[in-house]
Amino acid sequence: MLFVLALGLRLYRLGAQSLWLDEGGTWAEVTNKGWAALLLDLFSPRAAYPLYHLLMKGWVALAGDSEWALRFPSALAGALAVVVVYVAALELVAAFFAFSPRTQSNVASAPSAWGAALLFATAPFALWQAQDAKAYSLLVLCAALLLWALLQALRLNTPRSWLLLLAVAGVSLFVHRLALLAVVAVLLALALAWPFRRAGGSGAGRWLVALGALFGAAVAVYGVVQAAGVENRGGSGHVAAGPLMGLWLALAHFALDRGNIDGWLGIPLLAWVLPALALTLWGLVLLVHDAMRGQVVGIALLCLFAVPLLLFALALAVVPLFESRYVAVAFPAWVLVASYPLRLIGVAGSKRLEVARSSRFAPVACAILMLFVHAAVLFQPQHGLFSGAPVKEQWRDSIAALAARLHPDDLLIVHPYYVLPMWQYYAQRVTPDPLPTPVTFNVLGQGDCLNQRVPVECYRREYEKDFDAAARGHARMLMLIAPEHARTIDPPKTLAELQAEWQQKPSGAAPTEADKYGVLGLRFQFADDQRTWPCGGDTYVGVELMCVSFPSRYQEKGAASIPQPDTPLEAVFGGELQLRGYTIAPLGGQLRPGGALPIKLYWVAAAPPTHDYTMFLHLCRDCTAPPLAQDDRRPLDGYAPAGQTTTWKVGDPVHDERSLHLPANLAPGRYTLLLGVYPAGNPAEAARLKATSSAPVVGGSRLVLGEVTIGQ
Repeated sequence: MLFVLALGLRLYRLGAQSLWLDEGGTWAEVTNKGWAALLLDLFSPRAAYPLYHLLMKGWVALAGDSEWALRFPSALAGALAVVVVYVAALELVAAFFAFSPRTQSNVASAPSAWGAALLFATAPFALWQAQDAKAYSLLVLCAALLLWALLQALRLNTPRSWLLLLAVAGVSLFVHRLALLAVVAVLLALALAWPFRRAGGSGAGRWLVALGALFGAAVAVYGVVQAAGVENRGGSGHVAAGPLMGLWLALAHFALDRGNIDGWLGIPLLAWVLPALALTLWGLVLLVHDAMRGQVVGIALLCLFAVPLLLFALALAVVPLFESRYVAVAFPAWVLVASYPLRLIGVAGSKRLEVARSSRFAPVACAILMLFVHAAVLFQPQHGLFSGAPVKEQWRDSIAALAARLHPDDLLIVHPYYVLPMWQYYAQRVTPDPLPTPVTFNVLGQGDCLNQRVPVECYRREYEKDFDAAARGHARMLMLIAPEHARTIDPPKTLAELQAEWQQKPSGAAPTEADKYGVLGLRFQFADDQRTWPCGGDTYVGVELMCVSFPSRYQEKGAASIPQPDTPLEAVFGGELQLRGYTIAPLGGQLRPGGALPIKLYWVAAAPPTHDYTMFLHLCRDCTAPPLAQDDRRPLDGYAPAGQTTTWKVGDPVHDERSLHLPANLAPGRYTLLLGVYPAGNPAEAARLKATSSAPVVGGSRLVLGEVTIGQ
């Protein structure tokens, strides 16, 4: 029953969220690397989780690489971890009450075991890891197995139990190198528990285990520091935190994960985390009391909880970058600590039952409150994992939006360079059209600039050459940028830097805030001196779509250089807007159902426009019926200057790239494409501008551009 409940929660909306960067890295690793390379990674100290990638390689070969399939192993591992934590909690109860094998069945009624399982099953932290195509859910399972195997070995003290503990520890280190934190905790637990297990035993043995624990601790700290350093160079979303702040954040993330629940319903963050904090402190007091009385299982649980956290805190003193998943190995132990105050409630045959009855209400109330907090975090609007709102980086949505407006001759940029796997994953899934290959600027964060005293200036200098070469011959560029990732290699200018530059060349108002983007993002900030036209964009969770057009590339060279449409067509709308023609350039040379119809409209103002206008495209067979596909948009998505037709000057050319989405159920064949214009905000048929042209006009306002062929 526990397994079914836990698995059901982990499968709920499993594929609803887009993959984020790290999940895309998993996909790239298992699809781009062969079996031999992944096997060699088992012996590479730089491979953080080689066994996970091996398992995923086999799984993807069987189940495919959809979002759901990529995340299912994590969901399964998370559900199994709930069962293991339940069994580990039973080991605690059995040891605490010293049950004999004949009365062992009484343990199954222990509320602490059920409480631990329910808290684990519903914990937002565990559910997030279980719906993430990364190794951390499997790492949590390994940590739970390690905890259970240690408790069982201490209770049974049989060769089989000790061999099982050794096997679990060995496998865990290959699942994720951070399992070393838990292995160190196991060694320290054995060193501390030795005197209680072997009264008068060998002191040399105890010291050997203790020295092994210290050595492992040093290696673990070094490994965490190295991992944090790598993330600092190429990651995002990490919190700058020292040791004490890191310990507080670890508890807050264990209780709430990244739900951003502070202030929801008028309740501050501390109040949300208070039930978990109370149970944790209560459990620690009871554990210390039991450990001081010689309870070796109490010693073991304390070590498995505290040692990974303390080692991580020590690492934060060197590299102050907190990420909760780095201490995921402590999470199963934390759940058992938080449920430990429930250990005396309802255990049949216990002589201590009467003691429990006097104080059982408070821990039960705290546990119920924790379950309520879990539900609130998971379902809270906008931020909850189960709320229906996007909470992971929206690569799927942003790439779909980009694919719907791309033209074959656009310059496409993906930034920073290491997010390219996200484009490679989704570009082939969001549209049937073959999309252009994106450009990345590896010079930002790589190359000789790393050895320069002022690497930022070196990046900017080298980037300018690469950008000019890439942009040559393009009239428009679009970019997908992950700002939080990009700033790690392309840092934006600070407010002080901007103010210093302004003081040297005062122009306009003095800057009052720092840049949001680095040198590449600033290309899309539409400064007047860049002589560019913004052409739309959008913001998604963790990703932004940006667009800019280059009218100056032909305006500065005279009328002879003005681009000409592939299909000339003279038409005037309302006596103000003149169409010079259009160019249709299908992606891959063919229009497809479910794809896009890229079209570039060439305009010029015949008279000063009196309104800001919206242009619409209709695709039809029977043009007296509602259109089969439609696109209503202002030129350049309405962005000033050219997106506002009231700014057009008579004679100045304007090119407007847009795309008409073709429904997936559109039957192959020939269709008629119509163009019309109406004042922005007033799409009524009566408001449409009259069209005058030698070409056919439908209903006096819809110009027939021509026929297009939709293929298979």
